[in-house]
Amino acid sequence: MILFTILFWITASFTWKYLLSITCNVYITLFQSFSQLVLVSIGKYIPGKIWGIIARGTQLKKLGIDVKKIFVTSIQEQILLIHASVIISSISIIFLIETNWAYLLMIIILLSGFIGKYIQRFLIATYNLLMNYLKKNIIEVKEIITQQNYLSLLVFYMMIWILSGLIFSGIYFVFITQNELNLTIIVWMILANTISITLGFFALFAPAGIGVRESVSSIILSQIMPLEQAIFLSLLFRFWIVLTELSLGMIIGYLLGKNIFKKHSVE
Repeated sequence: MILFTILFWITASFTWKYLLSITCNVYITLFQSFSQLVLVSIGKYIPGKIWGIIARGTQLKKLGIDVKKIFVTSIQEQILLIHASVIISSISIIFLIETNWAYLLMIIILLSGFIGKYIQRFLIATYNLLMNYLKKNIIEVKEIITQQNYLSLLVFYMMIWILSGLIFSGIYFVFITQNELNLTIIVWMILANTISITLGFFALFAPAGIGVRESVSSIILSQIMPLEQAIFLSLLFRFWIVLTELSLGMIIGYLLGKNIFKKHSVE
């Protein structure tokens, strides 16, 4: 569980670093990437869920990245996250169903990664149309990631979803049951975790998807365990995530504050 948590943050930090290098041609350290992701994670607990992204944007502006590129990169990040979520959820369902048509569907879903350019264009066009319809004075998005880079990033974001699901599974096997590892149960955990986090993301009224994520994951896991146990597991996972993110937030806040203090002292 702890190992998967460490791998999750390393993979997520590398992926954000890689995305920035592609979209903004800016190369940051792995620690800078990690600190920016921690800021986003903390910001999720504030209603609206954009404050972490704004805080991250402030750091990026200090690196010389203009507002438009920061905005576009954040949009691309969300597209990749959702696309990866759909693929991981679909593969998980197909694995659990095990029918001939399901395998055919899996091939189609996997091939969706090779049309990332068109998926980007469709989603960005939809976004721009919606913003124009709502008459929101916001930056219009036009840039897209090349197909090769999109596919590479998609694989990394799929790994992030899998690692997140493995953390969820780790909590189950450590605190809920002493049974041997079971691949089918792990896939159920990955499925429940991926769908619940994705739906929680769209629930703007719920800070960090609180309530939504737990409800969705509990309903899905009630297919393989008692509902009470599923709810308890979901709450344990929430406790682990909150504890991890707040702890990392305090550490990053201390380190960033220390660096700012040193900078002013030198000046």
